Amino acid sequence: MIDNIENEIKNYFLFNQFSPEYDFIELNMKMNLIIESIKINNNSKNTGQIKCHFLITNGELYYFEKSLEFEYNKNKALVFIPNRFQGLESILNYFAFLYIGYELDTWGYNLGTSYLNKALEISSEAQSNSNWKIREEEIKSILLNSNLREARFLYFSFIDLINSDKYKKNPESYNKEINNTINELYNKIVNISIKIGYDKNTIKFLGHYSENLADLFHRMEMQDALNFLVKYDIENETIYKKYIK
Repeated sequence: MIDNIENEIKNYFLFNQFSPEYDFIELNMKMNLIIESIKINNNSKNTGQIKCHFLITNGELYYFEKSLEFEYNKNKALVFIPNRFQGLESILNYFAFLYIGYELDTWGYNLGTSYLNKALEISSEAQSNSNWKIREEEIKSILLNSNLREARFLYFSFIDLINSDKYKKNPESYNKEINNTINELYNKIVNISIKIGYDKNTIKFLGHYSENLADLFHRMEMQDALNFLVKYDIENETIYKKYIK
């Protein structure tokens, strides 16, 4: 019954336009379904309730659900309806909009809000169960954490700048702008610590770019930033300590 489900999900993401106005964006995603059980429908051997472990990630942001359940019909194609609130499609739409919104936030300040709100709408209107409640809270935590959203935007703005032709032609002229950007990035992370404390999405961001951030703060002679990260991002303290003078 599930021999083609992997290709169906892959094609669902590849051949549907989740963000037509930003069709130039490419997301590298990995997703795993580990089937735990299949309850075949008494009326059709091609239809049943699937229970599985579910993992999805873009490298930086990852989610793992131990008990994802959905109804699946082998003979029925997955149909993209943006505001669908039930079935496997609603789960795929939720994560598609979440990751698109998260990516767009790196292109412009809060640029991903409309897509994060699409994911929020799905999680709010979908069938009421614990998994959807958790997904709803996750989207809310992303939307409300303005400091992390701006920190990510600042980091990727810096990356875009140093890779640009204008910077390569005259890098010294951008020293002040870069200094302001990196200091503001650090301030945003500190603000998260003050206002929220430990924040899992901030830790995911720091962890994914820990080596780059450590090297960056080291080159900017921002020892306070490195000392702060040693305490805040404990899992990667060894990386930060390598760059402390």
